[in-house]
Amino acid sequence: MGKSNVAEKTVNGTEVAEVSPVAPTMTVVKEEKVEEAARKLTLEERIQRVEDLSLLIDRWKTLNDSRRKLQTFQIGADSLSSVISLRDSNGNEFKTSNSAVISSVIDEMKRTLDVKIHDVEELINL
Repeated sequence: MGKSNVAEKTVNGTEVAEVSPVAPTMTVVKEEKVEEAARKLTLEERIQRVEDLSLLIDRWKTLNDSRRKLQTFQIGADSLSSVISLRDSNGNEFKTSNSAVISSVIDEMKRTLDVKIHDVEELINL
């Protein structure tokens, strides 16, 4: 018989198959990671990165200034001291002095600014 874990032998004229335990083998294959050498940026690429970062910082400052202005905005209790006005590109205008509407619009503007500020901060941290 070829290579196996079964051994045959004869006992008292009877052929008996004896099985010997075989230890399982495990083969470990290592993948070698090929690390790319850090490519050195050219002067033009570094200047472009600085300009991009500068634009992002300016955008972040503008968004934060807008957020601060909204934070300090006071809505009057008399429903007449505050007015919100929307104007489209065709010159159509919508005005309201309803404090509940103004408060809802300001809250939504704050949430939107918070999301935009977070997005710009993520881009700056890349």
